[in-house]
Amino acid sequence: MWIFTKDGHLSLVQHPTDLGRLVIHAQLREDMERFVTLLDEIGEGRHEAEPSVESGYRFTVTARREVVAKAVAKVVAEIDYQRFTQSMHLDFGKEPGFILWTTPTGLQVARVRPE
Repeated sequence: MWIFTKDGHLSLVQHPTDLGRLVIHAQLREDMERFVTLLDEIGEGRHEAEPSVESGYRFTVTARREVVAKAVAKVVAEIDYQRFTQSMHLDFGKEPGFILWTTPTGLQVARVRPE
C-alpha cells in the first residue's frame, strides 16, 4: 500500500515470514525518520530504520501490524488541509535510467535498460 502524506511517501507491505508484522519502505531518510518517531510514540520499544538493499526504496523498518495501523490512523486523523495539492517528488537515485512523461490519463515512468 502506498501512503502519500504531507510528511512524505511510504510503502507498506506484509512481512514475508511474520503475518503480525509489516515492512515500511521510504525513499527519503526524512520521511522514514518522521514515521519511525510516530511508531516509537505509539508502540512499545524503539524502531530502527535500516538501509534497504533488496527493494526499490532506500530505507526500511518493520513494525507490528497493530502499531502501524495506529500510526496510519493518527496520520489520517491529523489531516488539516481542505484541498489536495497535486504535486509530487521523484528521486531516481544516483544512476539515471528512467523516462518520465505525462499522458492524458496520468504520469508514466519507465526504466531504461542500458545496453
